Formats: sequence, C-alpha cells, structure tokens
Amino acid sequence: MSTVLILTFLVLLLLDVPVAFCMILSSLVALLYMDVDPIMVGLETTRSLSSFYSFLAVPFFILAGELMNHGGLSHRLVRFVKALIGHHRSGMPAVTTVSSQMFGAVSGASAATCAAVGGIMIPALEKKGYSRAFATALAACSGTTGALIPPSILLIIYGTIANVSIEKLFLGGVLPGILVGIGLIILSGWMTRNMTILKEPKAGFKEIWESGFGAVFSIILVIIIFGGIMGGIFTATEASAVAVVYAALVGFFVYRELRINDLPKIIMAAAKTTAALSFLIACASLFAWTLSIGKVPEIFTSGLVESCNQFIHFFASDLQPDTFFEVRRILVLVVLNILLLFFGMFIDAGPGLLIVVPVVLPISVAIGMDTGLSAVHFGVLVVSNMIIGLVTPPVGSTLFVASAIGKVPITKMTPYVLRFLLVMIGIQLLVTYYAPITTLLPSMIK
Repeated sequence: MSTVLILTFLVLLLLDVPVAFCMILSSLVALLYMDVDPIMVGLETTRSLSSFYSFLAVPFFILAGELMNHGGLSHRLVRFVKALIGHHRSGMPAVTTVSSQMFGAVSGASAATCAAVGGIMIPALEKKGYSRAFATALAACSGTTGALIPPSILLIIYGTIANVSIEKLFLGGVLPGILVGIGLIILSGWMTRNMTILKEPKAGFKEIWESGFGAVFSIILVIIIFGGIMGGIFTATEASAVAVVYAALVGFFVYRELRINDLPKIIMAAAKTTAALSFLIACASLFAWTLSIGKVPEIFTSGLVESCNQFIHFFASDLQPDTFFEVRRILVLVVLNILLLFFGMFIDAGPGLLIVVPVVLPISVAIGMDTGLSAVHFGVLVVSNMIIGLVTPPVGSTLFVASAIGKVPITKMTPYVLRFLLVMIGIQLLVTYYAPITTLLPSMIK
C-alpha cells in the first residue's frame, strides 16, 4: 500500500501535476487499493486540523499582514531601518534583511514578508547600483526569516501536529532567525564588494526622529506580540487576534491610510491566501494519514536508526553506551537534515510539514529529543530546515514570489540564491548541534 502511495505521488510529481493534487490523488489511489472508502476517510481527515484551537492563529496572522501592508506599517518600518543603517556600505541590503525580520515578526509568513518588503526594497537597491538579480534573491532569502521569527505559521503547524508548546517554539525560533539575518547581511557585504554602489546619505537627527516616531506603532506591535507571549499574558492564537485589531486601529485612526472601502479587498486577499493554504493542508493531512496507515513512519525510523547503528559498529564497535547513543544522535541528525533539505526542494514548507512531522516524530523518540526543551529544539530544527526549501528550486514558493515582484527570471537569481543558501545551511548546522540557540529563550518561561 505504501509503495502504491509513494510511486503514484512521484509519477504525478514528475508529470508536473500541482503538489496538492499529487498528494490527494495518490492518497485516493492508495485507499482504493486497500479497499477503503476514500470519500469518508478523505472528508474526516482533511477537516481534522480545523478542530485545533491553535490553528485559528493562521488566518488571523495572514490578515494582520495584509492590514500592515495596506495600512502603512510596513513602509514606515522600512523607512526607520533605512534611516538608522542605510548609509553604510552594505546598509541597503541590511535594511532589506532587518525590515523583513521586523515585518515577519507580525505577519508570520515568508511570502507576505517578501512581497511587502521586496516591493519597496528591490527598486531601491537597483537605484543604488545593486544588481536587480541580487536584490531579488536577497529579498527572497530575507523573506524566509519571516517564516521562522515568531509568530511563525510553520511553527504553529508543527506545534499543533507534534503537541509541542507553540509559545516555546515561537521563542525558540527567535535566535536562529536573527542569526540567519546576520549571516545574510555579512554575505551581502562580501558579494557586493566589487559593485559600484551609490551610498545612501546619512540621515540627520530630524529624519531619524520622524521615521522613528512614524514606525513606533509598528514596533509596539512587535513588542506586544513577543512580550505578551513570553510573559504569559496571552497565547499565540490570542496574539493573532490582538495583531489584527491593533493593525486595523493603527491603520484607520493613527496613520489613516486604511479606508472602509479597502476592507473588502484586504479581506479577500487574506481569504485567498488562507484558502490556498487550507487546501494544501487538507491534501497534506490526507496524505500524511495514509502514510501512517502504511506504517511508513515506523519503517523509516527503524531503517534510519538501524543503518546508523551498523555504520557506527563498522567504524567503532567498542564505544561505551552513552558515547554510542550520542554518536548515533549526531549521525541521525546529519542524515535527517540531508533528507529534509532534499524533500523541501520539491514540497512547499506548509504541506511538507504535515507530511514530514508524523514521519520524523518517532525519530525524535529514538534519539531522546521528544520531551521538554529537547522537543522544542527538534521542532525548530525541522522547521528551519523546511524553511530553506522556500528558496530552493524547483518548488520554492518565496523564490517565485520574489521573481514575480522583482520581474527577474529565477535562472538569473540562482547564482546569488545558492550563495545565500550556504549561509542558511551553515546556520542550520549550528541550530542542529548547539541546542542553546533554540532553548535559551524558551527556558525562561514556564
């Protein structure tokens, strides 16, 4: 049964069938092969995630991002960051990255972050002498930090499926997201060292004050969400509702860039994004359930662990039990990272997590990373790995968004994207093997 499922999925994928339809059609074929009623199973499984309270945060954070974009919050964030650091040699790339992280700290979605910040910064970078292909690639890779820095829709998906505290996952994603941003800024400076760049004039005190005052309400929103979750004032789901109400009030009554007439367009845009994501999640839920019925998680876990055991015994058969377990954990995580990276090249991160998480959870048990802060660490490293897939061809959703906004073919962006990917993979290794990066902040809350 599992063979029928996987082969059908791969054949459909090779035929260039959209991923969502690959998942649902292969699941239906496998269920028919098992002589199971696919309609009843499909209806029950695809609606199962809608019963999770934490999943309510997804449409609310998407709506908050739309309100920010139309209400002037994103533009003011970019202006403030530009006034602070835009005059440096690599200041404009840094503005792109930092603005993406700040916007991502509200919207929670990489595509929305890339669209909002990239639409402003790609033309601005080109005017200053940066290659448009470089600017577009940077906007795409910077946008992915919006999927890791809380509130992260992908971390919500993982926490819901794996039954791990979403609040602790949110905090666990902060430092990895910041490290990726720092890495992108440093690499941008090195990559553009030979470009003829027009430096941004240094902003005076008046511009810094005015831009800072204009962005203060946007920054307060980030502080409210982060501080509220960390302080235990509200949950991640409640934070999403707070973000919507706050963004609407600021857009209507403070910045006054939102109009009642804008609401249908904003709500429709958020609804379309939510509907597309929901359909992907529904298809992936059915696919993941069918995988579990076929015992794929158990087979995958036992095969991976046994292969690592044999590899260790071949090179070092006289290890102490504690040392053997630690070496096996390191080796399992190496293989897991490689497999997730490869998987993320073909499946978008959202539906990919619904497929991957049930498969990898038994692995977390086998290597002792299924409880407490270790479970948070494991969750963040899985999600951060899948996020890399957002900018890897052939199915990098953020890559396609950036390409459309920057009007640059993906083939021209690829040389720059590949260099940024090296930084992202390097940070991924740090996240994997140095636990305090993900566990330090979560350890500060109960």
